[in-house]
Amino acid sequence: MTLLAVRPHPDDESTSTGAMLAYYHGRDVRTGVVICTGGEEGEIHDSDLDPVADRSRLGELRTQEVKNACAILGVAELRMLGFRDSGMAGTPANQHPEAFANAERVEAVGRLVRIIRELRPSVIVTDPPGGMYPHPDHVMCYEISVDAFHAAGDAQAFPDDGPPWQPKKLYGVAQIDDGAWEKLTPKFIDAGFDMGWMERRPRRSRGPGPETATVALDVRSYSEHQRRALLAHRTQIPPESFLVSLPPELRSLAFATAYFVRLSPPSTPGEHEADLLDGLDETPGVV
Repeated sequence: MTLLAVRPHPDDESTSTGAMLAYYHGRDVRTGVVICTGGEEGEIHDSDLDPVADRSRLGELRTQEVKNACAILGVAELRMLGFRDSGMAGTPANQHPEAFANAERVEAVGRLVRIIRELRPSVIVTDPPGGMYPHPDHVMCYEISVDAFHAAGDAQAFPDDGPPWQPKKLYGVAQIDDGAWEKLTPKFIDAGFDMGWMERRPRRSRGPGPETATVALDVRSYSEHQRRALLAHRTQIPPESFLVSLPPELRSLAFATAYFVRLSPPSTPGEHEADLLDGLDETPGVV
């Protein structure tokens, strides 16, 4: 195993890391995915399902969906960490005793350490500090990933969970405002998409720019792989969703770049790497 993505819910592997996973598979890099929860608090958009009658088996359905998505993305190994979806912050699901957010930290870290030592990745990609957004599972995913990254190589930590293995680098998905969507908005409108939702968003200062990312991967050639992986999540992604309904030429422009920040060893301001595997022996081959 060369690269392992640790994500909170089924479909997170496809949203912000799907094109990256397909990119590396296309370069004969062996990849893996860990999903922390079963996604039991998600929605049901699949018209073949009953939102009420089928809710009790949503975790089972989403597990199969992530298996299908990973097959599309060329993921070699998929592991489910086995916790329950905690739901959005402030909802009753937060109180469920099996919710990921309520897990004993040592237990959660130990489960991930066991997988890291089994798969022996050189690089791990996870959520950024504080999570992709303040969902309890995204926050927890980041926290246990950092702890497990360091504990996996410590022979004194979790001695019953396999021989120590220290991954070389840990990255977080970077939420970068590169201005691409604003520039593409006229093209989206010309293609028949209602972009009023962008105009209705509260005015805010621009987010971090591309210069703050350690790695910027050109993944436009893999936007179709990402789209098909997203569509595999039938319960979560309706076919009319903006994420999957853009025409190919616009989709490749809208999702052209995947950004990452190196968390360990810590990156320095202005530091840039050509690739997540930069400086390692596992150099991607030429397609």
